[in-house]
Amino acid sequence: MKKALCLLVAVLIIFTFAACGNDDKEASGGTMKDPYEAYGLERGKSYEQGKTLEMAMSENPPAVIRLKPVFYYRAHYETIAQSGEILLEKGKNANISLDLELVHNTGKKSNIKSNITLKYDGKKGEDLLHADTSTYGDPTLYIDGKYVHEFRNHVIKNKAVSLEYITAKNGYNYKLDGLAEEFLCIPLFVDKGNATKADGNIGTLYCRIVGIKR
Repeated sequence: MKKALCLLVAVLIIFTFAACGNDDKEASGGTMKDPYEAYGLERGKSYEQGKTLEMAMSENPPAVIRLKPVFYYRAHYETIAQSGEILLEKGKNANISLDLELVHNTGKKSNIKSNITLKYDGKKGEDLLHADTSTYGDPTLYIDGKYVHEFRNHVIKNKAVSLEYITAKNGYNYKLDGLAEEFLCIPLFVDKGNATKADGNIGTLYCRIVGIKR
């Protein structure tokens, strides 16, 4: 009888601790939610009404953002599919590395590498996200009256990155699976150096926002 009573008490203690653990988990951030549902928005419709996900997130920044890299795009090159997942907490950074073989429309191949530090400031009413990019690539630069391509390192710090509305007719050779929505776009920025101007960036990484915690 005494053994049975001790066993019952042990079981009750285990269940009590398990319940407390679940409560702490919820209190520490809750569960991931679809970003559009979390902000009461509708894919493919709210944006057209002037109610954007970017505005909603800026007004009420989430505690955590879950991103999924989807594709890399650079004009005149083949679009490259991406994969993986990035968890970005408010006030913290996440690192992304790219090592890509690009194929130009002419068939010529080249390689670029980039290290990205994505920074989530999470301050209401301001640019939520910034990026430091360090990219070895060949942007189109205008130097001494002519356009040139040269491979070198391009290090740019603390540039704001934003969301872009992607539809089925996106022009990026990307087949959108589902309704139009806003993607986070992270340009690989160019250090112009002594060039008069740069013709675009060294491509852009596009990420879906697949979940948030409020």
